[in-house]
Amino acid sequence: MKNLCLLLFLLFLKISAQTEIKGFIVSEEVQPVSRANIILTDSQDNIITFAFSNKDGSFLLKTDKFGDFILQISAMGYSAKKIPISFIKKGTSIDMKTIKLEIDKVKEIKEVIIKRTTPIRLKKDTIEYNAQSFSNGTEQNVEELLKKLPGITVQSDGKIKFGNKEVERVMIENDDLFERGYQTLTQNMPSQPLDKIQVLKNYSRNKLLKNIEDTERIALNLTLKENAKGKWFGNVLLASTSYKEDMWQGKLNVMNFSKRQKIYFLANTNNLGLNEMKGIEYLISPNSENDAENVGTNINTLSIINFHQKNFQFEEKRTNFNNDKLASFNYIYNFKTDWKLKFVTIFNDIENRNYINSFYRFNYGELNFTNIEDKTWKQNNRNIIGKLEISKEFKNNSNIQFYNKISSLNENNNNIFLFNGQFNNQIGSNRLFANENKLIYTKKMDSSKAFVVVARYIFQDRPYNFTDNNDVFQYIINDVSAQRINQVINSKMHFGGAKISYLKKYSENQSFEIQLGNEFRKDQLNSDLTVFDLNNQKIIFDNSQFVNNLEFSQNNLFLQGKYQIKNKKWSYGLMFLNQLISSDFNNENKSGVYISPQINLGYKSNKSGNFNLNAGRKFSTISVNDMYVNYIYQGNRNFKQSDIGFAVLPDYNIGFSYNIGEMTSEYLNFNINYFRSEDYISNNMIVNPNFTFNQSILVKNNNTLSSNLEVRKYIKFLKSRISLIGSYMLSDYENSINNKPLIQSEFSNKKVGFEMKSGFTGFVNYELGYEWSFNKIVSDINSNDYKDQKGFFNLYFAVNPQFRIESLLEYYKFGNTHQKTTQFWDMKLNYNYKKYNTNIFLQGNNLLNSDSIQKYSINNISESLYAQRLLPLHIVLGINKNF
Repeated sequence: MKNLCLLLFLLFLKISAQTEIKGFIVSEEVQPVSRANIILTDSQDNIITFAFSNKDGSFLLKTDKFGDFILQISAMGYSAKKIPISFIKKGTSIDMKTIKLEIDKVKEIKEVIIKRTTPIRLKKDTIEYNAQSFSNGTEQNVEELLKKLPGITVQSDGKIKFGNKEVERVMIENDDLFERGYQTLTQNMPSQPLDKIQVLKNYSRNKLLKNIEDTERIALNLTLKENAKGKWFGNVLLASTSYKEDMWQGKLNVMNFSKRQKIYFLANTNNLGLNEMKGIEYLISPNSENDAENVGTNINTLSIINFHQKNFQFEEKRTNFNNDKLASFNYIYNFKTDWKLKFVTIFNDIENRNYINSFYRFNYGELNFTNIEDKTWKQNNRNIIGKLEISKEFKNNSNIQFYNKISSLNENNNNIFLFNGQFNNQIGSNRLFANENKLIYTKKMDSSKAFVVVARYIFQDRPYNFTDNNDVFQYIINDVSAQRINQVINSKMHFGGAKISYLKKYSENQSFEIQLGNEFRKDQLNSDLTVFDLNNQKIIFDNSQFVNNLEFSQNNLFLQGKYQIKNKKWSYGLMFLNQLISSDFNNENKSGVYISPQINLGYKSNKSGNFNLNAGRKFSTISVNDMYVNYIYQGNRNFKQSDIGFAVLPDYNIGFSYNIGEMTSEYLNFNINYFRSEDYISNNMIVNPNFTFNQSILVKNNNTLSSNLEVRKYIKFLKSRISLIGSYMLSDYENSINNKPLIQSEFSNKKVGFEMKSGFTGFVNYELGYEWSFNKIVSDINSNDYKDQKGFFNLYFAVNPQFRIESLLEYYKFGNTHQKTTQFWDMKLNYNYKKYNTNIFLQGNNLLNSDSIQKYSINNISESLYAQRLLPLHIVLGINKNF
């Protein structure tokens, strides 16, 4: 702990040593000029950092670089000013004192007006980037342009961050077509039609709640050039390997955006391993948010059994043997009468295969055995989703919104397993029908207060039917003729909820919100299991332990209040949640009152950094997936059962975070969190070499401690940014084996790593990083540990504005055993033919032709190693045409 404190102190001193440039912007009449744009650029006109002047005209810039720069000052109605500035060492403070701006004089020469273009402009809670100021014409889509904007980062999954906050929405001309699935837009829409990119801070989805609700959400709004509005544009992509690999990709994007209507159509097919569903998965499994416009949280899609295993260790394109088809149509129409119609429909057909070889070694007491398995997972999903939304803005400062969403899933599985050399075929299907309705009414009473009423209803129906050919029941019922299992499951869920919220903004820095609501949920679950012999004759035995007929209903009447107050540096927040939870589980009734408080304390300072301390207590309830009293067969020789009944689980949490510096230069971020569960769900495993019975049990006191540290610094002589990354997690838990006393275990994980990234200004640029992960488990019966490693090294060659080369290298090694390491090397050649808005590319994937990757894992009673097959080497030739 002393070393950690010393490290933080030294890092604090180094980050505090940034050069500061400060001063005052005034007019010719010596009046403060607020919201003036102050930009620091290098000799090549690359933007280093920027700021805006305050109400008193003051400004402050920070940078870790040194040398010769240009300070550019501009403001609406004033002539721009450029001031050369230089400094040779860091940690200095440069006071520009008072900078006067002259009134702008527009020159008119033969009816030609000369105007100034400002790269970045501040408008209250909006930061506006001029798209053309950051574009060099090589960007193929909006995402590639966003990566060049200072302050904005794009993650590998397409999610966007501004500073350290995730962007919630990306809109077009103030209309939201895609909600949280905006990757579909940013990764496909051409960037050439863009005029401005606006960052909307303190964003409210409901415009009547703007400046009333206390929010720190971030959204982006894309505005179009005048000559692009109301015009059809888009792109078409065609790519293919040779006939031998027979792999391809085809994509068509067509869009038309005007003030009155927005149209977007996407069609896509590929078997290159690409997952094109990321941008629309929010419609299948939406995240419920605890805000004024929502009721019902953590209402996920019903899922009793998972018949498919995927890879979560690295990019899915490495192991995704697929054949996918996707079509999506998004439409918005704004009526002159202030009605709005929004329509979204999605169709996709996904075929996915994964190939895994594994061994599992069990060692506890006198039971010691090893199982070897060879698995082929094959799944076909067909989704059809439709969402219709209508809304109306009334003249009396009120609005209403209603949507209906219907989802249909058809899933088929055909898995082939070899268990210790014994053939096992698992054929299963399940269907899902879901219908969701939501109504929201908002009334803005005056500029400082409003109330919101929301009602929501959800229905889900998901039946399962699958057959597993194996000998499991030969050992369970002691009958050698038992060769095949058939299980039928029916699950249904009804949810209804309503809530009224009152929001009051006492001042710019003080707000209050109170919510009163009720949520009701009812689940029905029926399962039946039958065993057959090789002649498909039913075997008679007492199957009462494998039949479930349960009904579970829960009602939650709640009252929640939030209070937030801020001043120049400090912020204080208090939240309380009172719940009256009543349940009926198979005619057994329970009820109780639960109070969940939460406090938050924050401090912000440009010099000493930002601190945040939060603590709280909350209660969560057990889902229906942990309540079936008899066994349900999960496939793969595993059974699950629970006799917990209905329970409310209390927990505590306390967290602290600290950050200082600028994300684009020197930056430090540290957080530490402690979580304690008074009661938590663990398991008692009844283990046999041929099958496992997993019983859910309730155990006392689980403790988890986690922390993260990230330090960013720009190194001048390398012209690169380096990031040091570390994390630590320690968790204790208890479980039981074969009904014996609880085993106490402690699991820890330590990660250290670094990343380096060049400034992307020269001919050659690079990204590289490496991470070590140390895992250790200590228990009453044994101990074990292993180390994982992964790294990457990417090179980017800008041969000229039209021709680019990318080389991407990845390295993985999992565990302490002598399994092989795995390397991936991909290359891509891009030629941009500007005249025809066309990009031609040649891409080689897995050029080292790695055939599999191995993963090692441990727990307190076993260890396992699995190897997963990889997509082989393939060369793709493609063309992308914007129109």
